[in-house]
Amino acid sequence: MFPKQSKIFLFLFLLLAIGKLNALNPFVNLKQVGIVEKKLSYQDNNPVKVKTVLNLSNWYYAHYNDSKADAQKSLFYAYQALDLSKKIKFNEGNAESCLKLAVILQQAKDYLRAKIYAKKAVNGYQNLNLQDQLGESWVMYWSASFLAGMPYEQRIPLLQNAANAFHKAGNKEREADCYKEIGDIYQVIGNGPDSISSLKRALALYDKNTREKLYGVYDLMCSVYSYMGDHKTAIACGLKAASIAEKIDDKSIFLCTIYNRIGVAYYEFQDDKNAQKYYLRSLNIAIRYHDLPSIRELTHNYSDVLLKLHKSEAALKFLNLMKAKYHDLFSPQSTALECQYIKTYMKLHQYSKAQAYLKPVKQKIKNLNDFHDRMSTYFMIIKLSVKLKNYKEANVYSISYDSLTKKLKTNRFFATSSYLKYSIDSAQGNCNAAMNNYRNYVKYSKDLFDENKTKQINQMTILYETEKKDKNIIQLKNNSIIQNNKLRHASIMNNLMLISIISLLIIATLLYRVYRLKKQTNKILSEQQDEINKKNITLQNLVTEKEWLLKEIHHRVKNNLHMVVGLLASQVEFLKTEEAVQAINDSQNRIQAMSLIHQKLYQSENLSMISMPSYIFELTEYLKDSFDIGKSIRFVLDIDNFDLPLSHSIPIGLIFNEAVTNSIKYAFPGNAEGKINISLKAENDHKYILTIHDNGIGLAPDFDSFNNPSLGIRLMNGLSEDIKGKFEITNDNGTKVSLFFTLNETTIS
Repeated sequence: MFPKQSKIFLFLFLLLAIGKLNALNPFVNLKQVGIVEKKLSYQDNNPVKVKTVLNLSNWYYAHYNDSKADAQKSLFYAYQALDLSKKIKFNEGNAESCLKLAVILQQAKDYLRAKIYAKKAVNGYQNLNLQDQLGESWVMYWSASFLAGMPYEQRIPLLQNAANAFHKAGNKEREADCYKEIGDIYQVIGNGPDSISSLKRALALYDKNTREKLYGVYDLMCSVYSYMGDHKTAIACGLKAASIAEKIDDKSIFLCTIYNRIGVAYYEFQDDKNAQKYYLRSLNIAIRYHDLPSIRELTHNYSDVLLKLHKSEAALKFLNLMKAKYHDLFSPQSTALECQYIKTYMKLHQYSKAQAYLKPVKQKIKNLNDFHDRMSTYFMIIKLSVKLKNYKEANVYSISYDSLTKKLKTNRFFATSSYLKYSIDSAQGNCNAAMNNYRNYVKYSKDLFDENKTKQINQMTILYETEKKDKNIIQLKNNSIIQNNKLRHASIMNNLMLISIISLLIIATLLYRVYRLKKQTNKILSEQQDEINKKNITLQNLVTEKEWLLKEIHHRVKNNLHMVVGLLASQVEFLKTEEAVQAINDSQNRIQAMSLIHQKLYQSENLSMISMPSYIFELTEYLKDSFDIGKSIRFVLDIDNFDLPLSHSIPIGLIFNEAVTNSIKYAFPGNAEGKINISLKAENDHKYILTIHDNGIGLAPDFDSFNNPSLGIRLMNGLSEDIKGKFEITNDNGTKVSLFFTLNETTIS
C-alpha cells in the first residue's frame, strides 16, 4: 500500500469511531452554541448537563478548522464533562468524556495521554456493559497505541478486543472493520495465512451495502496471496476489488493501489502484457492526483515491465519523459529510479551513459536505511563495474554485498552474492574461483528454491489448517448449539411432562368436582323441571281456554254486529227519505266489513292476524251482492298473500268498503258497465299499498279530499291517520283511491 493511501485508510477507519461522537450533535450554528453556553451556568448538575457539555465539545471539535482557541474549547468542555460526571457519579458520562478526550488529544498528537484516556473509556464501558461503545473505545486505544509506536504484534489483541465487543453488540460492519485491520497487520509482519483468515472473516461480515469496504478487503487479499506465491488467486482478488471500486468511482485514488497490486500479481505470474496494462492504469490515476510517491514507484514498475518485454528503448523514453515532467522524480531516500536508469542503459549496451548515474547512487547509498534498497544498489554497481571492466570497484562493492548478506543470512542473497563473485572472477579469468562461486550459486539457488517451495507449502498448509480449524470451531459451536438445544428441548419436555401430570391431576379433581356438582344440579334441575312442566300444562290449559274465550268473543261480536245489521234493515221500512235509507245501507256495509273480520278471527287458528287475500275477496263478494250489480261491473283483484294485524285490518277494511261503495254508487251512472281494479301490494321495508281504481266518470273538477263534507271521505281520511298512512284520491281515467302505510316489526309481532 502506498504511504499516502495508508494514511487515508487509517483515517477512514477512525472516522467511523469519531463520527459516532458527533452524529447526534443538536447545534445548528455558532449563535445557538453561544446561547447554550450562557445558560450552562444556570443549569442543574445532572446527566442532561453532562450531555450538553459533551455536545459543546463535539461542536468545537468538528468546527474548529485548525484554530487553537476552538481546539482548546473542545478540550475544556471534555474535561468539564469528565469532572461533572465524576461529581454526580454519572458513569456513562464519565466513559464518554474519556473517549472524547482520547479523540481530541490524539488530534493534538499527544498520543500517550490519548492512550491513557482511551484505556479509561475501555474500563468505563466494560463496567457499563455497553458493547458498541466499548468497541469504539478499543479502536481508539489501538489507534493511540499505533501512533505512539507500539509494535505490530502487540496491536492485534487490541483490535481483537474491539472485534469481540462489536460482535456482542451485533455491529457486524465495525467487527468486519477490525478484522480487516488485523489482516493488514498480519500482512505487514509476513504472516500470510493468518492475514487471509482475518480478511475472509471480514468479507463474511460485510454485507452488500458496504461495497466501498469490500474492495479494500479484496485488495489486501490480492497483496497477501501474491506474497504467498498464489498469483492466480491474487489476480482474481485484485480484479474483484477493481470491479467493485470502479462501480463506486472509476477515478478513485484507491484504484491506484488496486491496479498497481494487480500489475505486481501479473508480473510475478509472468503475464507481462497484463502487468503493463494495470501499471499504466495505476500511473494515470497517480498522475491525476499528483501523488508523487506513487508516481515514483509506478515509474519504476512500468519501466521494469517494459525491459522484461525487451522494449529497452521504450523504457528509456518513458523514464526520460517522467524525468522531464517531474523534476523531483528522484527520491532523496531511494536509489530505485537511478538503478532503473543504469539497468536500462545496460540493456541498451550504453555503459558510459549508465556510468553517469553511479556518482549520485554512491552518494545516496550511505544514507539508505532499507537493506533491500542497499542490496539492489550494490547489485547494479557491481554489474555495471564488471561491464566497465572496473574490477577493483566491483570487488569493493562485492565485499560490501557479501558482508551485508552474512548479516541477513538468507539463501536469496547468498545465491546473488555467489553469482556476482562468479561474474567478477569470470571477467578477470579466474576460472577456479569462478567455478567455486558458480557451484555456491547453484547450491544456494537450489536451497532458495527448496526454501520457497517449503515456505509456500507451509503457508498453504497453515492456511488450510487455519481454515480447517475455523470450520472445526464453527462446527463445534454448531454442535454446542445443537447440544444445548437438545438439552433445552429435553428440559422443556421434562417440564412439560411434569406440568402435564399436574394438569391431569388438577383436571381429574376438577372433573370429579364438576361431576358431583352436576349430579346435585341435575337433581335440582329435575325437580324444577317437574314443577315447570306442571306449570306449563296449567299455562297451556289457560292459553287454550283463552283462545276459546277469544273465539267465543269474536263469534258473539260477529253475531251482535249481524243483529245490528238486522235492526238497521228493519228500520229501513220506516224511513221515508232516500238519504236516510242510503245512510242506513252505508252503515250496514261498514258493520258488515267489521263483522267479517271477527268471523275470520274465530274461524282461524291465529287470533291476532287476518289473511288479506280471503278477507278482501269475501268483502268484495259481499258488496257485489249487497248492491245487486250483477255483471255490469267487473272486479279485478290483485292481492299479495300476507297477513295483517287486527289494528290495521279493521281500518283497511272500512277504507276498502268506502272506496268500493263510492265506485259502485257514483262511477257508473245509469247502470253503465265498468271495471274496478283492486290491488294490495307488499313493498320493501314493510311498506304496503292499497289501490281501488275504477274506469268510471271520475271526480268533479272542484273535488277536494281534505275539505269534503262527505262522511265517507272524512272517514277514510281519519282511518288513514289512525294507522299513520297516507291517503290519496285522484283522477286517473276514473277515480283512483290509494292508501300507503308502513307496518313495523313491533306491530307485526
